[in-house]
Amino acid sequence: MTCTKKDTFIIVCEGNSENAYIQELNRFLDTNDYPFTFVSKPIRNGHYKPTTLKYKEVEKNNKRSNIFIWVDKDTYLRNDENDGDNYQHKPVRIPNFMFSHLNFEDFLVMHLDEGTVLKWQQICENHRHFECPMHSAEYMPLLTTHIFPNYKKGQIPFEITQEHLDNLFKAQQNPNIKFKCDFVEMIITMFSLTIK
Repeated sequence: MTCTKKDTFIIVCEGNSENAYIQELNRFLDTNDYPFTFVSKPIRNGHYKPTTLKYKEVEKNNKRSNIFIWVDKDTYLRNDENDGDNYQHKPVRIPNFMFSHLNFEDFLVMHLDEGTVLKWQQICENHRHFECPMHSAEYMPLLTTHIFPNYKKGQIPFEITQEHLDNLFKAQQNPNIKFKCDFVEMIITMFSLTIK
């Protein structure tokens, strides 16, 4: 199987940050003549109920399209708004979610060099992030102090390059790095199917 120009994949995504990332990723894909693109459909938050409602709305208007869901895992692990319980009982017609483990900012850090990723991982471990995921009010000050000084939600703190994607793919496959993202697996698959 190969991608043909231009395959489009719809991503029902959590919010402005994911939406901004997909736009930036599309810029990279277009600049480098990749034969596929992503269309983002932001939800505003990644809780189970608004996510599944958004998916149904998008599916209704895009019957023949490939539609995926990308949200953060943290609220599901904390079971905020019964997200974890609801997800365990989701109907079969709703696809399995692609999760950022544990949040979008952890996913962003995966684009950096291994030393920086492990530095952020240690900070997160010191705050028990992997046992009980931090809320944004907790991790944002740590992130802006130690990793991305001028970062704000809804913005991507770097322009995506091949080096960033190489770092991302290595982090995804590195057993010493606890941060993972299911969307990365999709990107890796799309790249592997592409004949340029």
